[in-house]
Amino acid sequence: MNQEELAREIGCTQASLSNYELGKRRLYLADLQRIGEILGKPISYFLEEPKEDNAAKNDIHRILKEPYMKEIFFAARELKPKQREMVLDYIRWKRERRAFQ
Repeated sequence: MNQEELAREIGCTQASLSNYELGKRRLYLADLQRIGEILGKPISYFLEEPKEDNAAKNDIHRILKEPYMKEIFFAARELKPKQREMVLDYIRWKRERRAFQ
């Protein structure tokens, strides 16, 4: 469900819902309860601090220990966003090409 669909379901505008998400507007408990019902989530889901995904964190550390990955990561940090996008496009192209060989 996208933001516009959720906004329609709870009876507000997409802009209002966006402001709730950004913390620019106050969301009343009744509205939060309605959102939870629509999304199938308890209110506590929205009130709890997000837990750090240790599996993902460990996965990143494992990947960075692989040959060249740390160097690739640090080199990419020095690039402009458009340049990073071009590098990613190249990697995707290489991956697709490998699938057909």
